[in-house]
Amino acid sequence: ISVPFRVNVPYSQLVLAEDGTIVHGFLSQDQKWRVKADLEEIIPQLKKAIIFKEDKYFYYHFGINPVAVLRAAWKNIISAKRTSGASTITMQVSRLLYPKKRTYGNKFLEAFRALQLEWYYSKDEILQLYLNLVPYGGNIEGVKSASLLYFNQLPNKLSLAQITALAVIPNRPTSLALGKNNYQIEQARNKWLHIFEKRGLFDKETIADALAEPLEAYYQSIESKAPHLAIRLHQKHPTIPTLKTTLDVAIQDKIQQIAFNYTR
Repeated sequence: ISVPFRVNVPYSQLVLAEDGTIVHGFLSQDQKWRVKADLEEIIPQLKKAIIFKEDKYFYYHFGINPVAVLRAAWKNIISAKRTSGASTITMQVSRLLYPKKRTYGNKFLEAFRALQLEWYYSKDEILQLYLNLVPYGGNIEGVKSASLLYFNQLPNKLSLAQITALAVIPNRPTSLALGKNNYQIEQARNKWLHIFEKRGLFDKETIADALAEPLEAYYQSIESKAPHLAIRLHQKHPTIPTLKTTLDVAIQDKIQQIAFNYTR
């Protein structure tokens, strides 16, 4: 069994201008859009919504929730089939890192690796891993990737409505595809917003604003400026998730326009 503290997730690379503007993006080594969200980008609203929906006792268990396991086992026994999995966020991270067919044996292995993850990582680091690995259909993984590609925003700029939309998709990334199934996603989003309101997770005004917000999501590629510089830097530093340069976007845009006008 491999030891989780050696986890080496291959992230996509973003090349940034001096002011933090994205000027270019590269797929990860395994051809995924898996953009790394740093801890400071995981805002309280995002954290609260994800933890409430996926694992309410995340900060209290040791990787496995014994009560949820017993409840799931009882449901599975009385129904004579698998109806509940009792996976914590940590167990989901284990599954995302080491995907295997869902069997009881692999479930046990998943639980063991969850214990290892809890031993080597802090809760916030485990949550960060989860948010960087959750599937959004196709080759898109992670909240930051989905945020950039469908909302053209960094995750720390997302509204509660957008956060909740992103929270409901990972369980059904194929049938709830952003840009294709927006109506169904909005219905699922609103259902969870009502649950958040009922449980007092967010105030009524914030929930009302989120419910009134239309879901405007469509695929848009990551900005591509200064490609020659970006490619050169990428070839030199292929594994660094974020490369910040001293590039001035305004000057770059002006030079590109001059060059374009000259070649016409």
